[in-house]
Amino acid sequence: MSIVGGSGSGKTTVAKKMNEKLKDFSSLIKMDNYYKDLPPGVDPQDINFDSPAAFDFDLFYEHLKDLKVGKTVQVPHYSFITYRKEPGIYHEVTPKDVIIVEGILVLYEERFRSLFDLSVFIDTPDDERLLRRIERDMKERKRSIESIINQYRKYVAPSFKSFVAPQKYYADLILPEGGFNDVGLGIIYDATIQKIQTEKKEV
Repeated sequence: MSIVGGSGSGKTTVAKKMNEKLKDFSSLIKMDNYYKDLPPGVDPQDINFDSPAAFDFDLFYEHLKDLKVGKTVQVPHYSFITYRKEPGIYHEVTPKDVIIVEGILVLYEERFRSLFDLSVFIDTPDDERLLRRIERDMKERKRSIESIINQYRKYVAPSFKSFVAPQKYYADLILPEGGFNDVGLGIIYDATIQKIQTEKKEV
Protein backbone atom coordinates (compact mmCIF):
# COMPACT_ATOMS: atom_id res chain seq x y z
CA MET A 1 0.00 0.00 0.00
CA SER A 2 1.38 3.41 -0.94
CA ILE A 3 0.44 6.63 0.83
CA VAL A 4 1.39 9.65 -1.30
CA GLY A 5 0.92 13.40 -0.98
CA GLY A 6 2.65 16.73 -0.76
CA SER A 7 4.84 17.89 2.10
CA GLY A 8 2.55 18.60 5.06
CA SER A 9 -0.43 16.81 3.52
CA GLY A 10 -0.82 14.40 6.42
CA LYS A 11 0.45 11.27 4.67
CA THR A 12 2.69 10.34 7.61
CA THR A 13 -0.29 10.55 9.98
CA VAL A 14 -2.38 8.37 7.67
CA ALA A 15 0.42 5.82 7.30
CA LYS A 16 0.94 5.63 11.07
CA LYS A 17 -2.78 5.28 11.77
CA MET A 18 -3.13 2.51 9.20
CA ASN A 19 -0.06 0.75 10.60
CA GLU A 20 -1.49 0.95 14.12
CA LYS A 21 -4.91 -0.32 13.01
CA LEU A 22 -3.46 -3.23 11.03
CA LYS A 23 -1.09 -4.06 13.91
CA ASP A 24 0.64 -7.42 13.31
CA PHE A 25 -0.43 -7.46 9.66
CA SER A 26 1.71 -4.53 8.52
CA SER A 27 5.14 -2.92 8.33
CA LEU A 28 5.84 0.75 7.59
CA ILE A 29 8.59 2.16 5.39
CA LYS A 30 9.23 5.89 4.80
CA MET A 31 10.66 7.32 1.60
CA ASP A 32 12.25 10.17 3.60
CA ASN A 33 14.98 7.76 4.69
CA TYR A 34 16.11 7.40 1.08
CA TYR A 35 17.34 10.96 0.55
CA LYS A 36 20.84 11.21 -0.86
CA ASP A 37 23.53 12.55 1.46
CA LEU A 38 24.15 16.27 1.18
CA PRO A 39 27.64 16.77 -0.32
CA PRO A 40 30.21 18.49 1.95
CA GLY A 41 30.16 22.28 1.72
CA VAL A 42 26.73 22.44 0.06
CA ASP A 43 24.13 24.73 1.64
CA PRO A 44 20.84 22.84 2.25
CA GLN A 45 19.00 25.97 1.15
CA ASP A 46 20.38 25.39 -2.34
CA ILE A 47 18.96 21.86 -2.61
CA ASN A 48 15.48 20.97 -3.84
CA PHE A 49 14.47 18.18 -1.46
CA ASP A 50 11.14 17.76 -3.27
CA SER A 51 12.77 16.83 -6.57
CA PRO A 52 13.24 13.23 -7.76
CA ALA A 53 16.97 13.99 -8.02
CA ALA A 54 17.15 14.26 -4.21
CA PHE A 55 16.33 10.57 -3.66
CA ASP A 56 18.22 7.31 -4.03
CA PHE A 57 15.47 5.73 -6.14
CA ASP A 58 17.50 2.62 -6.94
CA LEU A 59 18.01 1.62 -3.30
CA PHE A 60 14.37 2.47 -2.54
CA TYR A 61 13.20 0.23 -5.39
CA GLU A 62 15.47 -2.65 -4.39
CA HIS A 63 14.13 -2.56 -0.83
CA LEU A 64 10.52 -2.50 -2.01
CA LYS A 65 11.18 -5.46 -4.31
CA ASP A 66 12.86 -7.40 -1.50
CA LEU A 67 9.93 -6.80 0.86
CA LYS A 68 7.51 -7.86 -1.88
CA VAL A 69 9.18 -11.28 -2.12
CA GLY A 70 9.48 -11.74 1.63
CA LYS A 71 12.97 -10.46 2.42
CA THR A 72 13.85 -8.30 5.42
CA VAL A 73 15.56 -4.99 4.59
CA GLN A 74 17.83 -2.62 6.50
CA VAL A 75 16.48 0.90 5.97
CA PRO A 76 18.99 3.74 6.52
CA HIS A 77 18.23 6.50 8.99
CA TYR A 78 18.33 9.95 7.39
CA SER A 79 18.88 12.98 9.64
CA PHE A 80 17.15 16.25 8.76
CA ILE A 81 19.59 18.03 11.05
CA THR A 82 22.78 16.92 9.25
CA TYR A 83 21.09 16.15 5.91
CA ARG A 84 22.91 12.83 5.75
CA LYS A 85 22.29 9.20 6.60
CA GLU A 86 23.41 8.38 10.14
CA PRO A 87 26.47 6.09 9.80
CA GLY A 88 25.82 2.57 11.05
CA ILE A 89 22.22 3.26 12.03
CA TYR A 90 19.54 1.22 10.29
CA HIS A 91 15.91 0.35 10.86
CA GLU A 92 14.98 -3.25 10.13
CA VAL A 93 11.72 -3.67 8.23
CA THR A 94 10.30 -7.17 8.02
CA PRO A 95 7.87 -8.38 5.35
CA LYS A 96 4.23 -8.59 6.44
CA ASP A 97 0.87 -9.09 4.75
CA VAL A 98 0.76 -5.34 4.16
CA ILE A 99 3.76 -3.10 3.50
CA ILE A 100 2.77 0.54 3.97
CA VAL A 101 5.04 2.89 2.01
CA GLU A 102 4.70 6.65 2.48
CA GLY A 103 6.42 9.58 0.80
CA ILE A 104 6.06 12.47 -1.60
CA LEU A 105 7.20 10.57 -4.72
CA VAL A 106 6.25 6.95 -4.08
CA LEU A 107 4.24 6.76 -7.31
CA TYR A 108 6.58 8.93 -9.37
CA GLU A 109 8.16 6.11 -11.39
CA GLU A 110 6.28 3.30 -13.13
CA ARG A 111 8.54 0.66 -11.58
CA PHE A 112 7.30 1.76 -8.14
CA ARG A 113 3.65 1.86 -9.16
CA SER A 114 3.77 -1.71 -10.43
CA LEU A 115 4.60 -2.99 -6.92
CA PHE A 116 1.48 -1.72 -5.15
CA ASP A 117 -1.93 -3.37 -4.85
CA LEU A 118 -3.46 -0.18 -3.42
CA SER A 119 -2.35 3.45 -3.72
CA VAL A 120 -3.81 6.41 -1.82
CA PHE A 121 -3.21 10.10 -2.57
CA ILE A 122 -3.70 12.50 0.35
CA ASP A 123 -5.37 15.65 -0.97
CA THR A 124 -4.86 18.64 1.34
CA PRO A 125 -5.25 22.37 0.54
CA ASP A 126 -2.01 24.28 -0.16
CA ASP A 127 -2.40 26.71 2.74
CA GLU A 128 -2.90 23.91 5.25
CA ARG A 129 0.14 22.04 3.95
CA LEU A 130 2.27 25.17 4.31
CA LEU A 131 1.12 25.78 7.89
CA ARG A 132 1.85 22.18 8.86
CA ARG A 133 5.28 22.37 7.23
CA ILE A 134 6.12 25.54 9.17
CA GLU A 135 5.08 23.95 12.47
CA ARG A 136 7.00 20.74 11.77
CA ASP A 137 10.21 22.30 10.49
CA MET A 138 10.44 24.84 13.31
CA LYS A 139 9.83 22.20 15.98
CA GLU A 140 11.55 19.09 14.61
CA ARG A 141 14.21 20.47 12.27
CA LYS A 142 15.15 23.64 14.14
CA ARG A 143 14.68 25.90 11.13
CA SER A 144 13.70 29.56 10.98
CA ILE A 145 10.34 30.58 9.56
CA GLU A 146 12.12 32.72 6.96
CA SER A 147 14.12 29.77 5.62
CA ILE A 148 11.01 27.58 5.54
CA ILE A 149 8.98 30.11 3.55
CA ASN A 150 11.87 30.82 1.16
CA GLN A 151 12.33 27.13 0.48
CA TYR A 152 8.58 26.67 0.01
CA ARG A 153 8.40 29.42 -2.60
CA LYS A 154 11.58 28.40 -4.40
CA TYR A 155 11.28 24.61 -4.39
CA VAL A 156 8.31 23.06 -2.59
CA ALA A 157 5.41 24.75 -4.37
CA PRO A 158 6.85 24.37 -7.90
CA SER A 159 7.86 20.75 -7.23
CA PHE A 160 4.40 19.92 -5.95
CA LYS A 161 2.90 21.04 -9.25
CA SER A 162 5.55 19.33 -11.38
CA PHE A 163 6.22 16.08 -9.54
CA VAL A 164 3.80 15.41 -6.68
CA ALA A 165 0.33 16.46 -7.86
CA PRO A 166 0.47 14.41 -11.12
CA GLN A 167 0.74 11.23 -9.03
CA LYS A 168 -2.91 11.71 -8.11
CA TYR A 169 -3.83 10.19 -11.47
CA TYR A 170 -2.05 6.95 -10.59
CA ALA A 171 -3.73 6.56 -7.19
CA ASP A 172 -6.61 4.15 -6.61
CA LEU A 173 -8.13 6.38 -3.94
CA ILE A 174 -8.09 10.11 -3.17
CA LEU A 175 -8.31 10.84 0.56
CA PRO A 176 -9.25 14.45 1.47
CA GLU A 177 -8.22 15.78 4.90
CA GLY A 178 -5.72 12.99 5.49
CA GLY A 179 -5.61 11.60 9.01
CA PHE A 180 -8.72 13.54 10.02
CA ASN A 181 -10.88 11.64 7.53
CA ASP A 182 -12.05 8.80 9.77
CA VAL A 183 -14.62 7.56 7.26
CA GLY A 184 -12.03 7.36 4.49
CA LEU A 185 -9.52 5.63 6.77
CA GLY A 186 -12.18 3.12 7.73
CA ILE A 187 -12.90 2.31 4.10
CA ILE A 188 -9.20 1.79 3.35
CA TYR A 189 -8.81 -0.41 6.43
CA ASP A 190 -11.84 -2.56 5.59
CA ALA A 191 -10.72 -3.00 1.99
CA THR A 192 -7.23 -4.01 3.13
CA ILE A 193 -8.49 -6.56 5.67
CA GLN A 194 -10.82 -8.02 3.07
CA LYS A 195 -7.93 -8.43 0.62
CA ILE A 196 -5.76 -10.10 3.28
CA GLN A 197 -8.52 -12.56 4.16
CA THR A 198 -9.20 -13.35 0.50
CA GLU A 199 -5.54 -14.00 -0.24
CA LYS A 200 -5.19 -16.28 2.79
CA LYS A 201 -8.20 -18.35 1.64
CA GLU A 202 -6.65 -18.75 -1.80
CA VAL A 203 -3.38 -20.11 -0.41
